[in-house]
Amino acid sequence: MKRWATILGGGIGWALGGGPIGAILGAALGNSLSDYFSDSSEPTKLRPEQDFHASLLILASIVIKADGRVDERELTFVREHFKKWFGEEKANQTFRAFKEVVKEKPAITQVCQQVRRHMSIQGRIQLVAFLFGLAHADGAMTSDERQQIARIAGYLGIHPDDFRRLEAVHRPAAPIPYDVLGLSSSSTDAEIKKTYRSLVKKYHPDALHGLGEAAVKEAEATFRKIQEAYDQICSQRGIK
Repeated sequence: MKRWATILGGGIGWALGGGPIGAILGAALGNSLSDYFSDSSEPTKLRPEQDFHASLLILASIVIKADGRVDERELTFVREHFKKWFGEEKANQTFRAFKEVVKEKPAITQVCQQVRRHMSIQGRIQLVAFLFGLAHADGAMTSDERQQIARIAGYLGIHPDDFRRLEAVHRPAAPIPYDVLGLSSSSTDAEIKKTYRSLVKKYHPDALHGLGEAAVKEAEATFRKIQEAYDQICSQRGIK
């Protein structure tokens, strides 16, 4: 346990490099994630996709406690995503570790500053997208959960337009197409086309391949909603 905690605390990875994230994981997990965070018996560095998972573990643990309780449906949401990403065996191990991280009280500003320094905007957007999904897992996002996600998004350098877009995309009800694009019904056809082109560059899943399959899957779901919103507007307006 001491060896792995030292590794995490002293150099958590190629991208994130120790800091508060390493300290939190080292204190909470010891060597319980050594099999996941390394493919060898001598872990020294995390791959970028593992940095994404480490950041997600900690930020999700913050949001899941935002309303003062840990709902079983939210835990199930996390567990099912771990199964989808890691497979049954590693998912069970990672979920046990996540429940240990939930007991910690991380300094949000420090964690987010570390992620912001070392992770692309595309990766940070997908972290926030996952947090919205988590907040809705128990049926409704509370004001406390939304406030916590907004706080995290701000610290991560997410633009308010992107925050509102992710919120619209992850509402349980069908999203309003103009809200997803960040436009209004009075926007011109040219503005709609220009906005869509810029969103394709920012949200396309290809930009996240370096962060691994989990991040790509999150990006695909978000990007699909953006495409659907654009297609619906184009259909309504007869835009070719």
